[in-house]
Amino acid sequence: MDALGQFHPQIVHTPVALLIFSAFFAVAGRLFDRQWVRKASVLLLVFGFLGSFAAMRSGFAAHEVPEDEQGMSEHAIDEHAEKGQWTFYLAGGALAAVIVAGRLSGGAAAAVSGLALVLQVAAAVMVGFAGHEGGKLVFEHGANVRVDGQLVRSANANPEREMSGVAAPDTVAVASGGGAGEGAEHEERERGK
Repeated sequence: MDALGQFHPQIVHTPVALLIFSAFFAVAGRLFDRQWVRKASVLLLVFGFLGSFAAMRSGFAAHEVPEDEQGMSEHAIDEHAEKGQWTFYLAGGALAAVIVAGRLSGGAAAAVSGLALVLQVAAAVMVGFAGHEGGKLVFEHGANVRVDGQLVRSANANPEREMSGVAAPDTVAVASGGGAGEGAEHEERERGK
């Protein structure tokens, strides 16, 4: 599963999309009493649950680069990972509740079905939080971001960590907000030293 780490950015879109739409379809199926919408919700939940497992596993492998090679905060990465794990647990609980509700009848089936709906919505909310945290890691801190083949280093990186082969924020102008022209000017200044 460690080989999945490089595909984490692609894999995470599966649970984000499917779990959110699963919850949407579950609510719509109840509101409009449409059986086909409920069935679609369950199908989306199954694949969203499997996607959350793959995202979680690939994330375990992907976290080493920003933490070890870019000096990013272990706390921020762990917060994102924890939300991803909760997404997996909530989606799994929702799926289990859907299966159990299908085997029951009467008031028990209605109660477990209601629990399944609550867990589906909670999984959708949690995957949204996990996605937001992951986006912050990438877009605010440069997690696993490379410019010209070099990992960029977050301005918030731990300066005490040894960064082998990682560009400092001032040597990659594009990563620090500078335009393409600023990057070229900086390279020429560096060569002139």
